[in-house]
Amino acid sequence: MTGRADLALIEVASASHTGRVRADNQDRELLSPPLIAVADGMGGHQGGGTAAAMAVDALRDVGASTEPTAMLQALEGANRAIAQAAMEDPGLTGMGTTATAALLEGGILYLVHVGDSRAYLIRDGRIVQVTDDHSVVAEMVRRGTLDADDAESHPARHVITRALGVDADIEIDALRVDLEPGDVVLLCTDGLSGPVDDEGILAVVESALSLEQAAAALVERANAAGGPDNVTVVLARVDAVTREAAAAR
Repeated sequence: MTGRADLALIEVASASHTGRVRADNQDRELLSPPLIAVADGMGGHQGGGTAAAMAVDALRDVGASTEPTAMLQALEGANRAIAQAAMEDPGLTGMGTTATAALLEGGILYLVHVGDSRAYLIRDGRIVQVTDDHSVVAEMVRRGTLDADDAESHPARHVITRALGVDADIEIDALRVDLEPGDVVLLCTDGLSGPVDDEGILAVVESALSLEQAAAALVERANAAGGPDNVTVVLARVDAVTREAAAAR
């Protein structure tokens, strides 16, 4: 390899499915390297999909910017826009959405996150959940008032504590992860992380011949486990490329 090396998203893939219970798919995803994202809408047939689309569209408008704060500003703007749209249209009352987005810049993965859609890092045969779920049971587990094993069957496990469009002011998590060549970043809605545990997710990704195959297999795995919700998966593989090649992307 000639020239100085940098990290880039060399392979990206996504898959989404309504699942086996829901009537429509209110998830939305974005693949726009170096930016990827997922959103899980809530608030009825029309509202949920509208809110998720508004969040993803706001992130898409970040364009080719590699300024991490642009993602945060995009979600803050989406929060206000979703709330305003719900006020103006009775058919959209109560809508909101999770949002998890990741941007690769200079070997660092910058993430913004609201709700219980997750970001995972897969490295050297291990999987780590990078984001914290903003949900009732996750907060109970963090406080030590609920065992992690019991959280999986808790009746409030799907109740989230933060979502875009619900409150005028929203607290958005912003974090960063140093990446290494060969890392795989996985974003997903709870339609995957609910019915499929972390080790199950890892096994599928590690055994797949490509990220496209892995994304499809993860959706199939979630549906085989009952498909209780819409399921959306976004995968991105990181590797070293020359600075010239990275600049050309």
